[in-house]
Amino acid sequence: MFNALPSTSQDFYVSILSASIQALKMNTYFDNFDKQRYNADGVDRSGVFEVGQRTFYFDWFFRHHDDLFRAYAALGNDDSKLLYLFLIGYRLAGHHSVKIPVDFLFKPQEYAAYQALEQGSESQLALTGMFGKLKHFDFQYEGHPYKIDCLGLEYYLFRRQYFYDKNGIVVAPQTGDYVIDGGACTGDTALVFSNAVGPTGKVFAFDPVAEHLELMEHNRQQFPIANVELMPYGLANIDVDCAPIVVNKYSPGFRVDQQQVPLRSIDSLVKSGGIPRVDYIKMDIEGSEMDALRGAHESILRFQPKLGISLYHKPDDLFELVLHIQQTYPFYQLYVDHYTIHQEETVLYCIAPQRVQQA
Repeated sequence: MFNALPSTSQDFYVSILSASIQALKMNTYFDNFDKQRYNADGVDRSGVFEVGQRTFYFDWFFRHHDDLFRAYAALGNDDSKLLYLFLIGYRLAGHHSVKIPVDFLFKPQEYAAYQALEQGSESQLALTGMFGKLKHFDFQYEGHPYKIDCLGLEYYLFRRQYFYDKNGIVVAPQTGDYVIDGGACTGDTALVFSNAVGPTGKVFAFDPVAEHLELMEHNRQQFPIANVELMPYGLANIDVDCAPIVVNKYSPGFRVDQQQVPLRSIDSLVKSGGIPRVDYIKMDIEGSEMDALRGAHESILRFQPKLGISLYHKPDDLFELVLHIQQTYPFYQLYVDHYTIHQEETVLYCIAPQRVQQA
């Protein structure tokens, strides 16, 4: 779809527009749709051409192409830049026209083997949500045990979300790291991080939802390593004291309307000694990533931790978060990776040079 990487703002603009329009004209992909994600209510949406979405994103691109180019130019390797072009093209042309080149699709045999390994049984917990009941998993993968009640671990174990490893650059939780897990939800990432950092590391699992915290406490009792601390807060740039919110279900993408939520900034927790150091920060917090980054400013300057920041909750995140980190923390090298066939689950990875040497 993209034969060359553009080097100027004008080339970037023309390349994305021409490739997207060509894709709209030529392609009709009926296999490029996540039915489990978008047909969860039983309604088949795979054939829907969303005119409103196409209109919104073409207008968005016209208004923000200069900012998008600056974010693209800030990325540290060609893999990230090419993927970034596809991510924009997908937003413009949609799932019928653009296939995002994600790594896991090119490993069909390994994918099938992992799916055969991750065979869960129905969880005995009553908690349910938009994807139905949870499953209970108990299996070994790459030398580590995984026992948990959740929706699955494929994204983090097989697709390797939050574990960037390309061309000698590793941005991932490693042995002994102290990890911030922002948006821990069911505890799936906390378990994967727990095994990755080992007994000498620590995982601080943040979530402000009462049902998620109860589920994570249940799961923490099953984890093989006792290195996860539950943090009953959302991440932000302010501190708010109140009880965890109740949503009466598991809700990975929960929203609150005028409801007070318990919040903490990373800086305040570091200052108080609640978190002694920070080596890796993961944020998947439903559009609050910018506030949480601002609330971690002093800690980022002090520790220069590795970052894995979600880049898809709001359209402008695709450039605003990249440019904020580039301008505020110029010591970081920036990379992007993606973990679905649709536009969700893009992660911005950031690493300081001394961390590259350690990796």
